[in-house]
Order: sequence, then structure tokens, then C-alpha cells
Amino acid sequence: MTSALYGAGAEYALHSLLILASRKEPVSVRDLARYQKLPERFLAKIFSRLKASRIVLGTEGISGGFTLARPAEHIPVLEVLEAVDPERALFACAEIRQNCALFEERTPGWAIAGSCRIHAFMQEAERKLKEVLASKTIADLACELSCKTPKTFADETAEWFQTQRRARRGAQSDPDHNPKGVQS
Repeated sequence: MTSALYGAGAEYALHSLLILASRKEPVSVRDLARYQKLPERFLAKIFSRLKASRIVLGTEGISGGFTLARPAEHIPVLEVLEAVDPERALFACAEIRQNCALFEERTPGWAIAGSCRIHAFMQEAERKLKEVLASKTIADLACELSCKTPKTFADETAEWFQTQRRARRGAQSDPDHNPKGVQS
């Protein structure tokens, strides 16, 4: 199994933000989780972080949910990743250069003088990765997605979310009405 720098939380956040970018009205975490078949509790934690980072705005109530806090073209992917997975580093230098068996207990100064070249290289690679992640926005990803998907998919998605929203409102106005799968 491959280990990833950014985990499932980053993927869930980015996919969910693409949905929010295409919607005008708030979308609930419950609906986002159901639509994508994701664990609702985990997605709720992710949205708490996104809200704390001012990437999304949350509204309470039966018609509430989340919207983007600003236009998608002003939300860099890097900002999302840093909100969801803070303090991720590409490389953690353990300074093993001082552990050579030939040194026994006395590491010579030349062996540890200056920065570790491997660490310096990896820091440069991380800077470049962050530049790329900062250069791409949620709007860029949404545009790429819309070029790939048929218009019918976007229409069906919009209708799916509208149906969920109407079902919640209907359940609120009629306490005896509880459509299958809609929880109060």
C-alpha cells in the first residue's frame, strides 16, 4: 500500500468544495456525505476545519449548510490542504548523518557542519510543490471537472441536491412526513 502526503481528508475536502462551488444555496454535510458515499462524521470534522480557516461559511437550520466563504477563484488548493492537514511536511530530517558507525561516540564537526544536503533538497522540493498547489484554485479544478463531465451530470447533481433540500423542508413543515432516508 502506498503512503500519501495528504490523506483522505484532503480528497474529501476538495471534492466537497467542488460541489459547493457549483451551488448557490447552502449544502449540508449530511447531503455531501450521502452524495459522495463518505463517512458523515469525518466529513463534519473536515468542515469544522474549513470553517475555522474561513474557507466555508456555515448556516444553521433545516435549510442551512455550508457555502464557500469567497469566490472559488480566490481559494487556492494549498489553503484547503493546510486547513485540513495542518503542519504536513514532505520530509522530516532525523539528522542521521551524525550516526555513522565510524564516528563511534565522537561525530566530527565536518560531518554535521551546515545544513543536511538531503534536508535542503527536500525543503526545496516542498517549496516547489507548495507553489504548484498555491497556483491552482478551486475554480480551476471546477473548470477542469466541467470540461470532463457531460452537462447532464451537472444537471442531475443539481437536481439531487434540490431533492434532498426539498425533502428536509417538507419534513419540517409536516412532522408526520418522514421520507425514507431523511432524518429529522
